[in-house]
Amino acid sequence: MEVTQHILTQSDCYKAGRTIVPKGIMVHSTGVAQPDPAVFLRLWGQPGADACVHALVHQWGVIQTLPWNHRAWHAGSPRNGGLSANNTHIAFEILEPKGHTYQGGTMIGYDAKANAAYFATVYQNAVELAAKLCRQFSFDPTTDIVDHQEGCKLDIASNHADVMHWFPKHGKSMDTFRADVAALLKGEEEDTMEQNTFNAMLAEALARRAAALESQPVSDWAKEAWEAAVDAGIFDGTKPQAFLTREQAAAVLARMGKLK
Repeated sequence: MEVTQHILTQSDCYKAGRTIVPKGIMVHSTGVAQPDPAVFLRLWGQPGADACVHALVHQWGVIQTLPWNHRAWHAGSPRNGGLSANNTHIAFEILEPKGHTYQGGTMIGYDAKANAAYFATVYQNAVELAAKLCRQFSFDPTTDIVDHQEGCKLDIASNHADVMHWFPKHGKSMDTFRADVAALLKGEEEDTMEQNTFNAMLAEALARRAAALESQPVSDWAKEAWEAAVDAGIFDGTKPQAFLTREQAAAVLARMGKLK
């Protein structure tokens, strides 16, 4: 998943200059059959636009449109007077494919089979972005990720259906999304632990090998050359089979007059 930046510096949202301390992630979808991110960059990147999110998730990756700690315009006003998630949540929009319309918030003419590959791609990109944000801000993926619909129920967002008007058509939900983010984070953590274990074992093996070589006398085939190097002051006569570091090699070259 590639993340590129296109900060919407001409938008009124960006110019407002307000910042937040991110407490979670709110997942949205655009509610329009438009997979081209350039359309939204143009619409939301100009004065007068009344919406702006932190990122657009599209089929080729992710475009960050606001700094992560910038107060975005995405959640609207809660129905019962709660604190809007604009003040607390990083928000991204998942772009929807072509070919459908809307009636009363319901997708009309949406072909789930034809759009299966598209959905799988943007869904995975969204999972990876959410995992990245969880790592960066120490969010708990099981509790700190909601969609707009859940935000309404929590009284932190206006009454929108996304993304649960779309995800179930492909056998997904916000519960599966949170689980997939958690699984990705766990896998990365396990991979890191395995790599650290391997690195530690390798370092220990190299250290033992180096210690063993340091105690070995000069080999018969190198004895004459070694003694000549010692007589010339290039080496001090100890540890003839020890590893040679770059700084030691530089010192040897200097003693040989090769660096002048």
